[in-house]
Amino acid sequence: MSSLLLAIVGAGKADSLMQLAKESGSSGGTILRGRGTASSSLLCLLGLGDSDKEVLLTLVDDGVEPTVWNALSNFPHTRGLLAAVPASRDEDHPIVKSNTWDLVYIICASGFADDIMAAARKAGAKGGTILEGRGTATADDIAFFSASLVPEKEMLMILLHHTERDSVLEAVSKLPFLQERGSGIAFSVPVQKVAALR
Repeated sequence: MSSLLLAIVGAGKADSLMQLAKESGSSGGTILRGRGTASSSLLCLLGLGDSDKEVLLTLVDDGVEPTVWNALSNFPHTRGLLAAVPASRDEDHPIVKSNTWDLVYIICASGFADDIMAAARKAGAKGGTILEGRGTATADDIAFFSASLVPEKEMLMILLHHTERDSVLEAVSKLPFLQERGSGIAFSVPVQKVAALR
């Protein structure tokens, strides 16, 4: 089996973490850019609480996972969050059956992630990380000079205690702009373990 290690850190820190992960047994990974959401709705509304973030994703075999985890969780001079997600969706897996944390992913049209985070916060979420992306080309995309214009997307990631997951997903699903078909998707995965990076 394998685990996906996910580290959310300040901008410019993920490369050092990736190097450490490789030295500890990881074969590689992916670094994404995003931004953190403010802890206060007022700061978020004013745009003063957002911060640039990087998200490191590395898939590691269970044999090296403890070594990589320990190296990343003890990395000095870095603040952030480290989580391990089992790569298996086996419902009988002990981690899936007994998890206390869930990682919720919400993919929506660009510009709506902050509104979704506000609704999630009212339902108990503390904060999240927003990543930018784009949709994949389909027959419905707009043709423009022999190219397809694809919609810009945002992905909001929220780490929640397992008991808060359903209320947050329900609150998000009731947002008017998510009622149209194809306007967004939300899903969650169980988290194996969590550590704060300090």
